[in-house]
Amino acid sequence: MTDTTKIDTDIDALTSELKQLRSDFSRLGDLLQSTLRHAGKSAAAEASAAGEKVWSDAKVKADEVAKAIQGEPFAFTFGAFAAGLLLGWIFSSRR
Repeated sequence: MTDTTKIDTDIDALTSELKQLRSDFSRLGDLLQSTLRHAGKSAAAEASAAGEKVWSDAKVKADEVAKAIQGEPFAFTFGAFAAGLLLGWIFSSRR
């Protein structure tokens, strides 16, 4: 085998390996994109579930406060009035 033939054979082998490497990188990129899409969907689903739980808990607490206010309206009215006076005194420019 001559040097030129051996070089041509090596170049052909190298070209074949580079094509295979390019194909492998392409498949790897596709796999990474798919993984990121699924991870994003999973994270969005988890965030949505957490948001629903927080919203549900807030609604339950708001209902509890509303029932407590309905049970003792005068106490809560007096408390709100006192808090308003205190805040007005704190933030007034005249002391």
